[in-house]
Amino acid sequence: MTCENIIQLLVAIVLFLTFLAVVWYAFETRKLWKETVKQTRLSMRPIVVITYGDNRFSYINYGNTPAFNIKIDDVTLINTENLRFEYVFPEEYCVPQSAKISIENIKKKINDEISDTDTFDLGALIPFSAQRSFNVKIRYKNAENEKYITEGKVGEGTFDITRIEKVS
Repeated sequence: MTCENIIQLLVAIVLFLTFLAVVWYAFETRKLWKETVKQTRLSMRPIVVITYGDNRFSYINYGNTPAFNIKIDDVTLINTENLRFEYVFPEEYCVPQSAKISIENIKKKINDEISDTDTFDLGALIPFSAQRSFNVKIRYKNAENEKYITEGKVGEGTFDITRIEKVS
């Protein structure tokens, strides 16, 4: 083996190792790009919760973008053999980022009959001596029409998030 052949072999080895380094670097860069996109989406999503205080329900958007088409599933407060009492919440079109909006036109549904109600005194249903909370499921979208769900427990002045999930 001549000196020229040895040099060509070493150049080929160096080029092959350089190729492997470039492939590894491209792979790691792609993983980093995917994680960056994921983190950006998480930081730029709405996070909508519902609160109750001063006999009013309100939406709060803790996210960095507005939430659209917000809908709360009917909230069951009493469900016995003879009585089913629920709140029916209207759909809200938009809750801006970092905003708190009172929910208007909430209806009550008693045994499938819907009627208007002006005030909500949860103290009658959730006595201060034995405060309890009830489960809510809030569905909403972001500006790109991606769907989200926030589930949690609402009580007097509290909202405990149990799940936040992107649906689509």
